[in-house]
Amino acid sequence: MTTVISTGTDIWQPYDGEPVLTPAMTDGHRSTPAEELERLGRYLEAVVADRACPVHTAVAFNAAYFGYELGGEGYGNGPFDLDAFPALTLGDEVPALPVGALVRIETGSDPLYAEIVYKEGRHPDVTEGADVPAWVSGAPAGVRGPQEGPDTPRPVRRELLVPDLAAFGPALQLGEAKLRRFRARQKWLNKDGHVVIDARYGSASEAQLDGSTAFVHHLLTHQREALLSPLVPVSVAHLAGNGAKERLREALIGLLDTVAHALRTSDSLRAWGHYALTRTRIGAGLCHDGPLGGADLRALAGSLERGAAPATRRRHGLNGSRTVYTAIGPWLRGVDGAEPLLTGVEYAVSVCRANLAVADIIRGDTDNGLRAETDVRMTLDDDFESGGIWRSHYPGSEEADQADPLRPAGRGWHDTVQPPSPPRTVAIRPQSVRQEQEPAEELHVDAEPADPRSRTATGSVSRITCGSTTARSAGNSRCASPTSWRTGCR
Repeated sequence: MTTVISTGTDIWQPYDGEPVLTPAMTDGHRSTPAEELERLGRYLEAVVADRACPVHTAVAFNAAYFGYELGGEGYGNGPFDLDAFPALTLGDEVPALPVGALVRIETGSDPLYAEIVYKEGRHPDVTEGADVPAWVSGAPAGVRGPQEGPDTPRPVRRELLVPDLAAFGPALQLGEAKLRRFRARQKWLNKDGHVVIDARYGSASEAQLDGSTAFVHHLLTHQREALLSPLVPVSVAHLAGNGAKERLREALIGLLDTVAHALRTSDSLRAWGHYALTRTRIGAGLCHDGPLGGADLRALAGSLERGAAPATRRRHGLNGSRTVYTAIGPWLRGVDGAEPLLTGVEYAVSVCRANLAVADIIRGDTDNGLRAETDVRMTLDDDFESGGIWRSHYPGSEEADQADPLRPAGRGWHDTVQPPSPPRTVAIRPQSVRQEQEPAEELHVDAEPADPRSRTATGSVSRITCGSTTARSAGNSRCASPTSWRTGCR
């Protein structure tokens, strides 16, 4: 599903107007004039609305730098040597690639050209069940078990890559019938249209790089020819003032910071980590009654709490402690009828939407992740493996942890290799009426609290924001204003 947009004169059309990236942006968003930020933001909002996939910061940079044309043409007129793209083969061990990489997928005949728009860990020990071994959550790349050390010199991690096969326009797009055959054969793509590889990293520190830093390294090495092409709307060498390698690196970091800021501050977008979607699309997904709609995501949020909560109480005191780790990807695949929403780029959309739904519950209906009624604390533990892994712990009140519950902590791995000391006993305080608090300015995810007017009387886990816009931009769709799961889209 994409949103219909208007390519009016106020939205940049690549190669027909002044570029949306400017020299000031090479020093980051704080050095960029407001009017330049606004113009970039309008174009990126249109790109996010136009594309079927969530738009990662690196993908948004590609669009602005290489001139992604709206309406289906994509990068079709870009300055690329397609045969120079890194090659991917399903199941092979290859050098690791970041989101935003432009690739060719080998097929035995004509390759498929694509942009990698999403990736996640696909650890061999994570099976189809949603519950995962604790040590997998937050484990260093290349680790095969809790008994292994994290110091593998050239780690290899199994990863799932989601390619956008429509990124280069209709001329290079695979026909639907042939794509179905490829998926059925599972030789070049898996059954969902994805590519699973064993990604080889040059060092353990390289495997720990954040997505933007890894992408900058990729641009300056594997994609350098296209990066410095005189045929792009504006070259980074021109924006930076010179072509020295270190200055190019600094300029790219500044440009990515500016792009990320434009996505993060948009009224019409929400982001899970680095992945942006329109509020309209998120709201429409939450408001429908089919697979992975509001009812299923209510069940997901509820399962996180129930998984750790004791079924009964002992006669003398509470049950013993329990910690459960739940992976989003396998959970989604266990929903009946969800297959169409887990193929191609729709999988990435579903993962982001599910994580945002859980994050809304955490932000709106818990005390920093703690549910006082059940004494279960729910936190994000790993934002990369298997679509994201959430940790649920009982009794949550015994964990004196005031950390942001939406910032991945990697407790599964750390607590396995270095078990924590037994917790001290802490009385459970009765839940009082909490004042709505403003979220911190910088968060790991954009998961703003749901409309307080839509809280249930009991505060139970029953609601996620269905809104597609903030109050400042409401009124343009059936899901225009925040609304409860219970009331849905009226």
